[in-house]
Amino acid sequence: MREIQIDTDSLQTIPDFKPSRRNEKRGEPPILLPFGQYMKEVEANNENINGQRNFQPGFYLYTVNADDTSLPVKDLISLAARFTIPYEEIALLNDLTPNDKLEGQTLIIPNAAGLFVPLNPKNSLATLVKKRLYNPDGGNIYIIDGEPFQYHPTERITPTERAFFLDTNLRMPLDNSVLTSHYGKRVSPITGREHLHQGIDLAAPEGSKVFACQAGMVSVATYDNIFGNYIIIQHENSLQSVYAHLSSMEVHTGDSVMKGSVIGRVGSTGASTGPHLHFEIRKNGRSQDPKSLLPAI
Repeated sequence: MREIQIDTDSLQTIPDFKPSRRNEKRGEPPILLPFGQYMKEVEANNENINGQRNFQPGFYLYTVNADDTSLPVKDLISLAARFTIPYEEIALLNDLTPNDKLEGQTLIIPNAAGLFVPLNPKNSLATLVKKRLYNPDGGNIYIIDGEPFQYHPTERITPTERAFFLDTNLRMPLDNSVLTSHYGKRVSPITGREHLHQGIDLAAPEGSKVFACQAGMVSVATYDNIFGNYIIIQHENSLQSVYAHLSSMEVHTGDSVMKGSVIGRVGSTGASTGPHLHFEIRKNGRSQDPKSLLPAI
């Protein structure tokens, strides 16, 4: 294993998806443009991978331009298809999620398939992939602008990891419940004072199953005098979900959960007047009205 430093300032830019241009010299072949050169390198590296030969992948920069008439890019999937490499590879290298707006972003594009596993994962997919693939004794480390990645040329994400990455909609945290308190200002039933209720309260029988509203990583699973037993799940796009007053918790800090996984049971622990689930959605650390994201309420 060796370390290879990559400075993105020194990388060649792919301005568009035109592979070549006409040569003004009569009888001469077309002049290869950056995208055409890139595609030749991808083809050669595919042969290297299939032949299990050692090689060093290269990198380009591409600034996403939806108005590029050579072939507009609408999302991560169409971008990866245009470059003929797996979308998850671009996602891991650039810390992307399926819902990210790509227009105007300058992305690092590798010229070989495989997976670049982040050693300092910043999202749930990266954490899962690192846990499965990182090998301290194997695979070259590419340090790209200070961020280390281990390259695995023959790897892809698993079906579970793929579902984890692509499933971005929210589900209700309870199968059956009654909305008893909305998001917003209210008089606290505990203190009698007005305050901002930063979530919603869903009444349900004690012991009812509580489900993760989306795939993510459990960042908190502990007890608090106000929330009682409570769980916070970190999702993609700086989104968090909070589940409070649980009678029991069935996950631990650091666990990965799929959407619909049972994470706990409805209870009345902490500052509570009866069995219910206090449910919050936070974006960049600030509370949001869950009803805007959960139309079933």
